[in-house]
Amino acid sequence: MQSPPPLSRRSFLKKGTVLAGSFLAATGALGSYANFVEPKWYDITRHTLIFERLPNAFHGIKVVHFSDLHIGYHFDLKDLEHVVNIIRKEKADILCFTGDLFDAEITTDPDQTSQLLASLEAPLGKWSVLGNHDKWIGENRTVAILQKGGFQTLLNSFKAITYLNQVIQLAGVEDLLTGKPDISKALDGANPHRFTLLLSHCPNYADQAAKYPVDLQLSGHTHGGQIRLPFLGAVITPPGGDNYVEGLHPVTESKMLIYTNRGIGTTTLPFRFLCRPEITVFTLEKRNPKRSRSVSGFPFLGSDM
Repeated sequence: MQSPPPLSRRSFLKKGTVLAGSFLAATGALGSYANFVEPKWYDITRHTLIFERLPNAFHGIKVVHFSDLHIGYHFDLKDLEHVVNIIRKEKADILCFTGDLFDAEITTDPDQTSQLLASLEAPLGKWSVLGNHDKWIGENRTVAILQKGGFQTLLNSFKAITYLNQVIQLAGVEDLLTGKPDISKALDGANPHRFTLLLSHCPNYADQAAKYPVDLQLSGHTHGGQIRLPFLGAVITPPGGDNYVEGLHPVTESKMLIYTNRGIGTTTLPFRFLCRPEITVFTLEKRNPKRSRSVSGFPFLGSDM
């Protein structure tokens, strides 16, 4: 799939948000709510997902997923610290970030940003992929900040996560709009019979990933539409995100599930309406497990292929 140039996407968003911004501006109190209340009213959503291929040792594992911080666009280090504190309380076993760390440029101190990210703990690893804004800012700059914060960025690659002598696989692909996502390359050397979790910034990539032995894809990018209206849903959706705008979806003609996180920050317009920023907490369960045991609090046994 040929990636549209960044300006095309920005032009699309600019035109689409004129309508949304005009609507909120014209409705006074709703505009104030959408600007000052909802963007910082974080929603912790919880889901229990059951999989046939999940190993018994991983039954009860907690995966925490967040996305699209957009630091610098009405979101600063104080906001990041608040979000980090919320995430830390969830005691994740695996922590996943699906891109767009900054919005248009690196506006906060890189070391302080990394220090806050480093304060997050997850015994089975902190994993990330890059979004389109990360690529526009500079891929290497964002990767360095994430790495210093303890996150391993997966660029068309995978890692095996081992716990109690059993293994799952976690893969990540490049951004659909600004990179060259390659699920075949990402899973090169992976065991097709093992449970596999995929990170992709753009949710639409699920239609390609579903052709491969992937069990669950986690994505962001759409912000859930950022502004939603009753009965109509998202006012606008960005390229690469219109097929799975928010929440959990089965992918047609496959056993794969995709979850699209509504993101933390905002972009283009500093509004959210009926679309609260989201931190997602998944509990993964094995169908008919032989034993039930959460990995929380147990030592990390490694992350090797």
